Amino acid sequence: MKKSKLLLLSLILSCCSSYEEMNMEEDKAFQKLKESEIFYQEYFIQNSKEDNPVHWISTGCKPDKDKILIFIHGSPGNWSNYLRYLKDPELLKIYCMFGLDRPGFGKSPGTIADVTGQAEKILGNLSKLPEIQKGKKSISILGHSYGGPVAARMASISPEKFQYLFLLAAAMDPETEEIKWYNKIADTWIAGWILPEEWTHSNSEMLPLKEQLKSLASEWKRIKAKTIVIQGEEDGLVDPKNPDFIQKSFSAETKTYLLPKEGHFLPWKNYDLIHKLLIEFSK
Repeated sequence: MKKSKLLLLSLILSCCSSYEEMNMEEDKAFQKLKESEIFYQEYFIQNSKEDNPVHWISTGCKPDKDKILIFIHGSPGNWSNYLRYLKDPELLKIYCMFGLDRPGFGKSPGTIADVTGQAEKILGNLSKLPEIQKGKKSISILGHSYGGPVAARMASISPEKFQYLFLLAAAMDPETEEIKWYNKIADTWIAGWILPEEWTHSNSEMLPLKEQLKSLASEWKRIKAKTIVIQGEEDGLVDPKNPDFIQKSFSAETKTYLLPKEGHFLPWKNYDLIHKLLIEFSK
């Protein structure tokens, strides 16, 4: 039985490449933050007393900052996926930055397998963050993979709130979104028993995504944030046709970077380009 567990887990993990920030334990990420001597704060924000809290980390949030940058991780994941960005000296000069654990991941309990439900919960949290309450006006949001439609939904629900929207390998087009073989395996009772909890939470998000994206197709026109789309031409998880869908569906100004010979893991593999764009569009 132990061999069966390891075999099934290895099959599912084999579909993903590995970068340090993708698999980093939060304790290790905190240790790296402490070693860097960067000022950071940790928050657990509830929208109501009965609501599960969302776990947030902020860096670079000094009183003189008027620009905010929020990172939304994919599925599975947590805030530490963006540790390199949150520690970057150039970005720290410009932005008050936030990473968070989406519901069901990291230190944020309670799965919400719904793009709109997650977007609404995170938006509710935003108004309670001290740095937001201080009246900073320029907010940019970056979402990777499943975090892309969550970020876009936030920008469509509150179109006046966000100035820039960065979509990295974002799953937006319902016509190209299909259930993968490993999602079907993970949806069995034996996989639920074998897999880590975050992987079962991830699978619960993937299964209804296509239908949710269909229902949201008319909402994207409400987005006013200037949108920057980055997509790898050889992405095996999110179809490279997604930027075409975004161009057709968004009424906001949209700029696309289609990267040849690149795959799905853009935040880590293509850090230099994304770092450059985050600086360029901060001006």
